[in-house]
Parts: sequence; structure tokens; C-alpha cells
Amino acid sequence: MYTGFYGLREKPFSLAPDPRYLFLSASHREALAHLLYGIEEGEGFIEVIGQVGTGKTTLCRTLLGRIGQEAEIAYIFNPSPSELELLSAINREFGLPTAVRTRTELLDSLNQFLLEKNAAGRRVLLVIDEAQNLDPAVLEQVRLLSNLETDRAKLLQIVLIGQPELEENLARSDLRQLRQRITVRWSLRPLTRAEVGEYLEHRLRVAGAADPELFTPGAVRALTRISRGVPRLINAVADRALLAAYTAGSRKVEAKVVRRASRELPATELSGFRELTGLRVGIALGLVAAGLVFGLAVTAFAPRAPTVVKPVADSAATMSIAPVSSAPGPSAPVEALTGGGSAAAALESLLATWGYDKPIGSELEPEAFPEAVRAIAPLSVLSLRGTPQMLASLDLPAVLELEPRAGERRYVALLGLDDAGGALVGYSGEEIEIGRAELERTWTGRTFYLWTNFESVPVLSPGMKGGAVRWLQARLAELDYLQAGDPTEEFDELTTNAVRAFQGANGLEASGEVGPETLIALYQALDYTTPRLFALEDAP
Repeated sequence: MYTGFYGLREKPFSLAPDPRYLFLSASHREALAHLLYGIEEGEGFIEVIGQVGTGKTTLCRTLLGRIGQEAEIAYIFNPSPSELELLSAINREFGLPTAVRTRTELLDSLNQFLLEKNAAGRRVLLVIDEAQNLDPAVLEQVRLLSNLETDRAKLLQIVLIGQPELEENLARSDLRQLRQRITVRWSLRPLTRAEVGEYLEHRLRVAGAADPELFTPGAVRALTRISRGVPRLINAVADRALLAAYTAGSRKVEAKVVRRASRELPATELSGFRELTGLRVGIALGLVAAGLVFGLAVTAFAPRAPTVVKPVADSAATMSIAPVSSAPGPSAPVEALTGGGSAAAALESLLATWGYDKPIGSELEPEAFPEAVRAIAPLSVLSLRGTPQMLASLDLPAVLELEPRAGERRYVALLGLDDAGGALVGYSGEEIEIGRAELERTWTGRTFYLWTNFESVPVLSPGMKGGAVRWLQARLAELDYLQAGDPTEEFDELTTNAVRAFQGANGLEASGEVGPETLIALYQALDYTTPRLFALEDAP
């Protein structure tokens, strides 16, 4: 309907996987570089995780296109539920016979195939997409496949691609051997606001638009906020927004049109997308299309070694996206926060950013947060008296205590910050932007974070010795705050100075002691997967 009005040859935001629209964001390029590096280096296991709609399958197919002529590849999409069915599917992909075969026969046939390809100098790759659907027993069978090797090399390299639930599965104690074998991993991030703008313009340009800047800057901000940068959801909202703007006779798509379009999407497209937020969301990704294809070629960069390779040691370490309001409003005075604002509701929103969609069940005081969290998730509660600088430095969602009027307490989930110190908060199922002055005037300073101590590191102080200090020194060396070498296992003066330098560079008090705040910053710097605050642009 709107294509002729905007000079388009076709609808630019279809969910059909058209390679002309291929677009790789910075995160996708990094993920592809990690994959190519791991394959080139002969790593046995490689893992990529990402939320629904972030383009994992597109990334996977791009990878296959890059290495298709250089390797024997078995690509398994939506893997079979049993060990025997998975083995049959793998052998079938490699062109091996599978009729009436036992598990032993299938493994023998696969092993012979791998030995022949190894002798011929051919790499063999198994790619399992939607790997979060594999049962623990099947994942264990996948691990056993990695035992097929010679004295000098792995015969089979395995790439696992899946949603964050894959990390939860791998955190099981009975799968620790598999988790320990994953030496290269990457978490796909949603698009940034700048990338959302580039993405919109690229798709419009491919579709034939004479003016690819149909979406105003405000509309791009609104679309970023509503979609949280998830490409599949961007497509759903952008298509409806173009239709709404066409109906109004507008040559540009404004922010208010985007917000209205998001509210008018059919219920079938708005319900049930728990994978995105772990909580009720204003727009869901219950879309049935086969996937999204982005645009931009991928041949203009070379793979590089990952900065750091870390097993995720906690099932809570999943990247989540904060809840999306159906109609995010403009900056509002805190006095407008009437009704709601309970501590329980704010904590539920905070848990959702970690991927836990469970009701608290009853009202509670902030002092009861640790007990309530322990009943739901393997996370710790960190209570601090905060400053605006601390919010930006820790870069974690949090619960803030506000006092809009004397004696009247309200609790909100901090979801994002802008460069001017304003905040995006979740409040009674809505998103509200609070300006810096309002935030500083009403915030009591009480702040509650959720975090996970991935490596069970205790508080470390100068003069201490032991394995935890050794870990600290090795990590500081990875981040170039200490010279690489054999760790001394003593928290000496060099280590203290390195800790202070790291703290100063990350906006923390340079105390030289390693407590929870410093550990949070270390884990983030080392690419352990945690939620982050959403980066907002200043309002126009």
C-alpha cells in the first residue's frame, strides 16, 4: 500500500530472508570474527548466544557462506530430541548412510569419515543452531563427539548457537565437562541507536527509496527504545509505522507515529515473547517468519583473536533486555509517579533484566531483597548509597529508591541512562524518562544491584596471598594493568597500583581493595555476560 507513496519497489521491512538486505552490526561482525578465529585455530567447541530475533541464524548462514568451500559442514537446525536422531541427522548431513543404524554403527561410520577427511587435509565442522533445545543427555553426546581426535588434532569442530537458555543448560553440574571445553564464546548484542538508524536507511535504500532518511531522529530513538535494538522487532514496528505515516499522508515517520504503531500491532505479534525480556513486554516477538536478513557485505574485515575467553560459571549470566513499555513517554516530573512504585514490582523488573520472570508474590521492604532473590535466582544483592557517577560506572540495571514528596517512597527499576545524567526507569509496567535534575532531587541514594560472583572471588586487600590473588593478577595482566608473567599470588604493591589504575579508569574509588563494585567492573571488562544499562540519547 505505502510502497508507491514512498517511491519503494517493495516493502523494506519484510521478515523474509532476502540476502540483499544482509546487514551485520558491530556485534555480528565481532561474533563472526570469533567464529572464524576459533575455526581457523582448530578449537574444539565454539559458542554464540543471542536473544530471539537478534540474527543468530543469519550469522550462522553467513559463516557457512564464508567457509563453505574450505570445509565439510553439517548444519543442524532445530536439533532432534534424542541422541540417536541427532547422530542420524549429523551423518545424513555429511552424506553418510543412516538407514536402520545403531548408535555404535553411526559413530563408527562418522569416525571413519572424519579420519578420511583428516588424511585429505579437510576441516570438518558441525554447526548446531537452536542448541538450547538439546536435552542434557544429547548435549553430553555432543561432548563425546569431540573425543573423536588424533594425537595431534581434533577431527571434528563443533559450533553451538542458541538462546541464553543454552547458557543455563551448560551451567548444570553434570555438563561441566562440556562447559569447560568451550574455549571461544560470544554473546550477540542488540543494535545500538546509531546502528538502528543505519539499519533502517540501508533497508530503505535496498528497497529503492530515493530518500532513505524517512524516519526522523526522534523516530529512530523511539524505535530503538521500543525494539531494544532487536532487528526482528524493528522490522515489525517499522513496517507498521510506514503504513501509519502513509495513512496520515506524511512524507516522514515521526516518533509519535512509531509509538502509535507499536500499540496497534496485532495481538498475535505482541504476546508471549518471554525470551526477549523474561517479563511482560509491550511488543513481543511472537512472529513466525523464518528469520531476518541484514545488509552490508562481510568480506571487508579479517578475523582476529578474541580479547578473552571465559566460561560462564553461573546460570544467571544471561544477557537480558529490560521490559518495554507500549508507549514510552517523554521526560516527566517524578511527582507524576503516583500509585504503584512498590519495591516488589521494581525488584521483579530488575530480575527480568537477568532473565527471571517470576513474581515476588507479596509486598516487601528493600531489606528483604536478598531473601526474595535467593528464592528465585542464584544472584546476590548489593546495596549501596549511590551517586550518578556510580550508576554510570557500574553500568548495571538497579532498583532506585525515590522520594518525590517528603515521607513518600517510590521504587523504580533503572533501565538506562543518557549522557546528561537522565534516566529511563521502569515504573508500574511503564517506561518513564526522568531528567537529571529530577533524579538528583528525588533519589535518596539507596540503590540495589543484582550481581553474580562468577569466580567466587572473596574481598581482596593488599597483603593477602593465595589462589584468588593469582586469579586477580592474571586478569589484570589480560587487561594490560599488570605485566604478563607468572603471578606471584601475593597482593603486593604492584598489584595494588594495578587495581587502583583499573578502578580509576572505570570511575570507581581508587581504594586498591577488590570488593563487589570492582569485581563487577572486572567481570564486565573481561566480557562475562551481564545485563547492561540501555544507552539513551538526550531528548531533542
